[in-house]
This record gives sequence, C-alpha cells and structure tokens, in this order.
Amino acid sequence: MKMIFLKKLRFIAFLFVLFTCTHTFAGKKKDVIIIHHPEISFSEKEAIIILPGLGDSKKGRKHQADFFGNLEYDVYIPNYIDYNSVQGSLNNFTEFFEDNHLASYDKVHVFSYILGSWVINKFVNRNGIQNITSIIYDRSPIQEQAPLILVENIPLIARLVKGRIVEDLSKIPYPPISDSTVKIGIIIEGSATKLMRKFKKKARKIEHWNTYDFQQQADDKFFTELNHDEMYIHFEIIGNDILSFIRTGAFTTNAQREWFNWDPFKN
Repeated sequence: MKMIFLKKLRFIAFLFVLFTCTHTFAGKKKDVIIIHHPEISFSEKEAIIILPGLGDSKKGRKHQADFFGNLEYDVYIPNYIDYNSVQGSLNNFTEFFEDNHLASYDKVHVFSYILGSWVINKFVNRNGIQNITSIIYDRSPIQEQAPLILVENIPLIARLVKGRIVEDLSKIPYPPISDSTVKIGIIIEGSATKLMRKFKKKARKIEHWNTYDFQQQADDKFFTELNHDEMYIHFEIIGNDILSFIRTGAFTTNAQREWFNWDPFKN
C-alpha cells in the first residue's frame, strides 16, 4: 500500500514539474506587434493575428515573431488570455482588436491554437466576420481532451498552474462558424504531448483519424507529425503551409492529407 502511495505521489510530482516547466502561467507576456511600412495605410495592407492557447510562452512568441515578422504582413500576437475564464479572454481579444484598429486592414488572417480557436469563433459569432478572410486552426483530437482530463484527475495542479480557465474550457463545446466568405484550414496534430502520454489510458481512443469530426467546415486539412507543444516552435515544418493557405486558400501540394497510421502516443 505504501509503495502504491509513493508511486502516485511521484507521478503527481512529475506532472506538476512537467506542467510548470512546459507552460507559463505566472508572468505577464507582452503583446507582440510588428508593423511594416507604417507610412502605408492599414486599408492597403494585410495582417496576421496569432492567437496562442494555454501553451503560450515567451519562447513560442519568439518563434512566431521570427517567422511571421519577416514577411509582408503586419503581425499581432495579443496577450489576451484571462486565466479565469474563456469569456474574459474573449473580452480581452475584442478590446485588442478594437484598440489596434484591426478592422481597418484590407484583409486579416488568423492562425489560432486551441483556446484561440474557441475565442476567435466566439468573436466572429458575436461580431460578424468583418475583414477576416482566412482562419487556420491548430486542432488536436488528443490535446483537446486535456482540459477535462486534467480537471477530473489533477484539478488542484491544473488550477494552480493555469487558473480556472482549464475547468471553464472543459465545459464549453466547440463553437463552430459557418460563414462561407472566410477560408478555413485545419492543421491536425498527429502526436501526443508528454503530458497527454502520461494520461494515455484516460484519453479517448480516436478510431477514424481521416474522418474525425472537428465540428467545423473547412476548405482544406492536413496532418502534421508535431504535437501541441511543438506547434509553437517548428515553423520550418508548418510555416509554408500556413502561408500557402493565407495566399491561396489551400495548403501546399506536399501537405499530408491522409492519416499517418502510426501510434500518436509513441515517444
């Protein structure tokens, strides 16, 4: 009995260290705003908004800024997350969108991680599509189970590290948008993070990856071997596909549009 208790204690300690080392709840991250040729009117330019999720970090923002900041688009990465609620995060993003006059651009493109996808869709459903012409979602059948699994198994650690938003997100179903004027692409993560590998037995098994229902109509989809944490830093792998979709409404011809048929929980 003592040995079982110690194993459980070590497991909880491991999860706490893993969760706190790979994600940053403490410490305020600054908005990243990169504006090229400020002498040119917004109405003659296009912008990219990146909406990080709960895996947001300074390291991830640096990789995002390094890749997207060297292109022809103005770049906005808001510090919009309210760690108390999804609604608070939506309110923060709405304020950011208005304060930075993003509706003034000729076109706006969005690349969103999981929480960001919930927020941008709620924003569109409340405010209309406005000048948003493309949205690329980072989606994961495995990682999207994380909020509920964490709340059911380590609620105290989840709240200490990420705040009440984890519980809030676990209760909110995906809010789809159906505006046919916006081009929608989905990048599907093909691997589990270290955290989700620890909860492999708790995770719902995905039987049909090729036909998985993301509850969102899309113009194009592709699978990547990256897990959720890696999606924040490896733009040498996914960056060209994101740009292709922004420019053409489709991912590259080399994008992996069929499931890899591998074990996503394998390290």
